[in-house]
Amino acid sequence: MTLSIVLLILLSSFARAEWRFEGETGVVYDSNLSNSDRSADVRDDWAWRSDISAANGLQLTRDLRLNLGADLRGEVWDRFGAFNTIGPGASAGLRYRFGLGRQAPWVLLEDRFGYDRFQDTAQSGYDNVLNFQAGIALSDRIALEGGYAFESFVAPDDFYDRQVHRGNARMVFDVTSSLQVTVGYTYREGDVISYAVPPRPDIARFSIEREDEDEFGQPLRTAYKLLGRTHALSFSVAYQLMKYASVQLGYEYAITTHDPLQYENHLVEANIAVAY
Repeated sequence: MTLSIVLLILLSSFARAEWRFEGETGVVYDSNLSNSDRSADVRDDWAWRSDISAANGLQLTRDLRLNLGADLRGEVWDRFGAFNTIGPGASAGLRYRFGLGRQAPWVLLEDRFGYDRFQDTAQSGYDNVLNFQAGIALSDRIALEGGYAFESFVAPDDFYDRQVHRGNARMVFDVTSSLQVTVGYTYREGDVISYAVPPRPDIARFSIEREDEDEFGQPLRTAYKLLGRTHALSFSVAYQLMKYASVQLGYEYAITTHDPLQYENHLVEANIAVAY
């Protein structure tokens, strides 16, 4: 009898499963791809970035939902092809909503595991991100969201291994039924790699590891792996063009420090997104 009930619950959950397909493609500009603190070492570049994903949502109970998904993401950089990337991944997440209606608070616990293959294969490795997010609607048009994520990246060359803690908070404004504006803040703490033309004894004395690399061509640079703290402010606008498509524009200013090292990044994105 008990087994029959379990089977009925599982069949009922699969019957209510909902497939969702999403795709996003566009350009991104990084003003300091080399993460350098001296203007002579700074290298900027443009990339074409694309992401596609398919997910199946299973409504386990009235308020609890299980999401299972697979995705493929990639980047093609204009000048520095060593950073070209393609990466498949899979994810699973549980989302719980405290009550009914779009204004009900919610929490999400999700884990994504993937493999990122760089054109410079020494950087390639396995990526795992454990993500906790929560949100609440403050009104019909304003929502507050935030959370914490832990990222672990493991490569055959352990110089490229990294562990990162990341906290974020953002306000989402539904200006109209088609226009959404988001303002956010992110704090990041963990491994970063900064490139500089040697000699840089001021960085070498506190770097965890260092290697001579040629990702940015000549002159040869030294890559310094170190622990950094990043504060980032972001602003984005999304406009729905039609039922399944929208255009998105975003800007982020980030500053990373590990005394005496300090460098800035300006990130600009323009994307077209499709969801079905």
